[in-house]
Amino acid sequence: MSGRPRVPLVYRVVRDRTAQTSPIAVVLLLAITVAGTTAVVALGGVALEETKQESQLTRAEHSMTLFDSRVAISALGEGETQFVDLGGTGGGTYVVDDDTGWIRVTHENYTDAGDDQELYNESLGSVEYRDGDARIAYEGGGVWRTQDGGTTMVSPPEFHYRGATLTLPVVRVAGDGSASGDVSARVSATERARRVYPNDTASYDTIPATFDNPVSNGTVVVTVHSDHYRGWASFFESRSEGTVTVDDTNQTASVELETLGLVGEFQMPNEGTSVDVRGMAANHNVSAFSLTLSNDQHLQNMEWGMYYDGDQKDLELHVQADDKCKSGSYDGTFDLTLYYATEDGRYHGWQATDLDPDTSDAVSIDCTASTPELTVDFTSSETMTYGDIQSDKGFGNQNKWQFAPEIVDGEAYDSVTFDEHDADGGQTFSKADGDTARMDFVVNHYFSLAAPQFELTVTDGPGNSQSVDEAGSRGELVYDQAEGGQFITFLHVTENEVEVDVE
Repeated sequence: MSGRPRVPLVYRVVRDRTAQTSPIAVVLLLAITVAGTTAVVALGGVALEETKQESQLTRAEHSMTLFDSRVAISALGEGETQFVDLGGTGGGTYVVDDDTGWIRVTHENYTDAGDDQELYNESLGSVEYRDGDARIAYEGGGVWRTQDGGTTMVSPPEFHYRGATLTLPVVRVAGDGSASGDVSARVSATERARRVYPNDTASYDTIPATFDNPVSNGTVVVTVHSDHYRGWASFFESRSEGTVTVDDTNQTASVELETLGLVGEFQMPNEGTSVDVRGMAANHNVSAFSLTLSNDQHLQNMEWGMYYDGDQKDLELHVQADDKCKSGSYDGTFDLTLYYATEDGRYHGWQATDLDPDTSDAVSIDCTASTPELTVDFTSSETMTYGDIQSDKGFGNQNKWQFAPEIVDGEAYDSVTFDEHDADGGQTFSKADGDTARMDFVVNHYFSLAAPQFELTVTDGPGNSQSVDEAGSRGELVYDQAEGGQFITFLHVTENEVEVDVE
């Protein structure tokens, strides 16, 4: 058969595919280039847009910080109407709303019955820059940025806490409206420093007292409801050591500050109720603790005390008489006892016994009045002896002392060492040696162990008898304030309002 020989099949396949390689490579190269360019353009566009938005948000933060300073001049100073250039908005909008958020100040548990008094509750209002889910807001005298479910503080609000004094000049925003593009704001004060607390024209609901300093009893709670509540919570935590709570459901942040409770003279509480001690420093700082006890039954068979029943600490101060007023005089003596225990079944016992009211610094009695009065000074220079607690009258059915069962069933430690406070000096007191210490030193030590907060509850006995008429009795307790950011002594709240227009 004539002609060219037939090319083998394998060769033809290789030849044909080799001939197609150059066009396929070009097509693949073009496809990769197009895909790469598209990805770069798409991703670059997203990144560029994010960068642009972030830049605009940063500019909005600066504008809001400037706005904040101008509002302070107008609302809290003596400045006239202020004008603020907020700049271009980019893709965002500035919005004024006088109905966003609120602030409430409450004095909780200001009576033994647990009553609460609302001192202030008003809306805050705000000026916000909004761009997508991002918000830069002026609210309550501060600037907040909320984005992606979180809030950060750009500048702090008008909430000043120092040395147990809270100064709260509330700044409210009035007005409404919105603007985009090149925006300017006009700020004018409509109210300055309206006094809320202290305020002698406002009074509590259930007691005959005006809004006055120092704040006593209970706690003061400041609550803010806001879209930016988590930023407020972080701010409260950074500026005080008060108890901060967050309610996500209601979008609120609260800070609770404890009052000092009782300092100075006081009316004796009824049996079963307490003197509330808060904010006591823990280094032997009680300068006065005296009681004046009266009873028209001539203080006969007096068994009276004040105690603290804590979760881990128990404390009792007990006053016991072995006679009564007769014909205008008293021929007996008094025993003063301090009991302290923790959780291990043994206790610290201190007693000053057989005190003659005619010669002792710790006790004195006036039997000449129709209602005799006994004065007890627990910060006197009288000495107390360490050891097991004894009672000449016995403990009877154990209803004369709050911790009688623990005293009867237990015993004092063989010795105790005072080394918890700088004023202690590392002294050790032995039961076997009958060691003594000054009463003011002993009482200061155990009050410091109970500090900064405890209650002294009145107990009067024995049984259902009343050896003391609490309604006619009184006392005085003076101590230094504890250092720490959870206490409040003075509260100053004013209301300030600005009208804001944007265009």
